[in-house]
Amino acid sequence: MAKASKQYGLITRAQILQSGLTDDGIWWRLRKGSLKEVLPSVYRVTGARRCWEQDLMAAKLWGGEGAVASYRSAAALWGFAGFGPGPLEISALKQNRTGTAFKVHRILVDPAFTTSKLGIPVTNAFRTLRDAVTIISLKRGNQLLDELLRKGLVSMTSLREAVDRDRGAGVLRRLVNERDPDYQPSSELQAATRRLLIRAGIEFVEEFVVTDDKGNFVARVDFKLVGSPVVIESDGRANHSSKLDWQHDLDRRNLLTALGLGVIHATWDKVTNRPDEFLAEVRSAQARRT
Repeated sequence: MAKASKQYGLITRAQILQSGLTDDGIWWRLRKGSLKEVLPSVYRVTGARRCWEQDLMAAKLWGGEGAVASYRSAAALWGFAGFGPGPLEISALKQNRTGTAFKVHRILVDPAFTTSKLGIPVTNAFRTLRDAVTIISLKRGNQLLDELLRKGLVSMTSLREAVDRDRGAGVLRRLVNERDPDYQPSSELQAATRRLLIRAGIEFVEEFVVTDDKGNFVARVDFKLVGSPVVIESDGRANHSSKLDWQHDLDRRNLLTALGLGVIHATWDKVTNRPDEFLAEVRSAQARRT
């Protein structure tokens, strides 16, 4: 039963038989209570601590070779914001007719997109993101993508390469394509700007997608003021270390201006040290374009 110690106190019938125990030996242990069947051919050793991870591991063991925690369960294992121990979800080829409440996505995930978290086989960060954005709102999907970028779990380059190869990544592909190649997620400056606007009672939409008159993506801006064609960009959004970066930012501003939008730039100095001055600029822009 040594195997069970690495599997949250769980063991499968196949693993028990491989250890040398017979079917009669399994039956005897079930009868005397040292084993309890929690799912077909999956047993819990008496005394093993019960927890969500154990339930998830049981579902994975039931799923068999290649089964992995996925979707919400994978996001919880990775510690993604907004996800925690809850519904059990795995990806496996079997159909759940056990009567136990866990969801099975009937697909075998390519081993290249799997890993292990807390000792449980799970989809990797990219695949978990790719799956999660299909079951949450676009707003949450945008936030989740930014979270993974900030944590360094994915990069814009790797994402673009991956979604181009993955036919099932339609939602994630849309989120990626709405971002500039040098896009950086919400920064401390953006967070400080958000807090300042809220305290000032200025309504806004964050991470607003700007499109042209044909609905084509133009840019994603940090803030768009509600009821006014004014947008706010945090200067810490991208690295401006080259002439190419500078030209890109100039082209971006020209596109926004051509669409009739007024652009206000938020700097760390102005937002944190001269907030009244910054807010005056924002309100002045609002007044001019009302």
